[in-house]
Amino acid sequence: MVVAEERDGQLVIIDRLKEMVRLAAGLDEKNNLAPDVEQVALECLQKFGQRLREFSAEDVSAVGTNTLRRIHNAKKFLPRAEQMLGHSIEIISGIEEARLVYQGVAHGLEADSLRKLVVDIGGGSTELIIGEGLSCIMMDSLEMGCVTITRRFFADGKITDAAIQRARVYVLQKMRAIRHQFQHQGWDIAFGASGTIRETCNIVQALGLVDSEGISFESLIKLLNELKRFDTLESINIEGLSEHRVPVYLGGLIILQGVFEALDIAQMRVSDNALREGLLYDLLGRHQNRDIRNQSVQLLANRFHVDNEQAGRVESLTSNFLKQVFDTWSLKFSDSQKLISWASALHEIGRDISQRAYYKHSAYIIENTDLAGFSQQEQQRLAVLVRCHKGKLRKSAFNILNENYRMPVMKLTVLFRIAIIFHRSRVSVAMPAISLVARGRRLVIRVPAEWIDQHPLTLSDLQQEVEELKAIQFKLSIE
Repeated sequence: MVVAEERDGQLVIIDRLKEMVRLAAGLDEKNNLAPDVEQVALECLQKFGQRLREFSAEDVSAVGTNTLRRIHNAKKFLPRAEQMLGHSIEIISGIEEARLVYQGVAHGLEADSLRKLVVDIGGGSTELIIGEGLSCIMMDSLEMGCVTITRRFFADGKITDAAIQRARVYVLQKMRAIRHQFQHQGWDIAFGASGTIRETCNIVQALGLVDSEGISFESLIKLLNELKRFDTLESINIEGLSEHRVPVYLGGLIILQGVFEALDIAQMRVSDNALREGLLYDLLGRHQNRDIRNQSVQLLANRFHVDNEQAGRVESLTSNFLKQVFDTWSLKFSDSQKLISWASALHEIGRDISQRAYYKHSAYIIENTDLAGFSQQEQQRLAVLVRCHKGKLRKSAFNILNENYRMPVMKLTVLFRIAIIFHRSRVSVAMPAISLVARGRRLVIRVPAEWIDQHPLTLSDLQQEVEELKAIQFKLSIE
């Protein structure tokens, strides 16, 4: 955990907390989390929670990466983890993890025009990114990390040439899928981030295995030969290697050497920044109205030729409805407004695939596209809102959501559907004075009689909506 203050638009680190949990080591062959490892994780989060007790939700970003993407019983674990931490935990995709790592590294460097390769080796995955300035050009996330490689090839704790060779071949096979793409893009300088790479830099410098700053390919070969002198993982005792990293270090080193070998890297510098710092700068951007999520949504809308005028009309009316009911419906206005804005921009992207049941295509695209800045849960909430904006409503459609978000998204769905009914004509016309009154699962909509007399189709659609909303146990009244 990293705590920072904003000073003149920049972040100044004021506190760091770190505990080695190794969540990935607690997964069995079915990706269920072992109770003892789960308990260690919860105790860690409880300590972090004490430090964050006075922080507002808007000032905290907590994310889960590879292990939480894989964990089978995440829906049981996450609520307990969030309770201990006192804040929500969002699971991010491998590509989003890569983007955040690059942001963290890039913000720690002086501005220049050099193209950079950034490598981050975690417990369950390895992220590789090529970028310029603060922009990513190419990103990938490979399913291999220091914990998973160690468990796969050194499960008995013994260090043998055969096991090392099998692990090396496995890493090179993983790298084969991206090698040519990354080499074709090219880079001017390579940077490594996070624990394994920083630890390796400390070791090769301490042992005098490298003559220059950072890590060289030759120093990795020499270091691996040094480790081969030990019979078991537990017996490794080498200058510069911290005790808590000993059990999984060999797996991380083999990955790092494989990345060097596959991409023909001669020299790599090491960054003090990584994912956590990337999250902080992302959070700072949201506070300064530079939310990358807005850009991601607009890019996706442009790709699928969205009618921006219609999207704007729907967003404006739904926002109007939200202002009238957010208090009585206990909705968080800022979070709800963002979700409405994104849903309005994207609810029709499925039309590019097919007009028939386009809302299903829209939802599928949203849920399965890599959207920079979004967590998996945020994309799910957005996809459900878009999926349910038209057609038959089913209560089961909301079951995918975390219990804390199920009812808020359901309420926004009601507002969204009604706004779309009023804008069925898809032209800019003056809207009547529409007022909403909300209580529990009941919503009363009041429309001027003379206007509704002149718009019989709208009245018919609203009357049909009364029946549709019964499926999710909402009562709509029209006055």
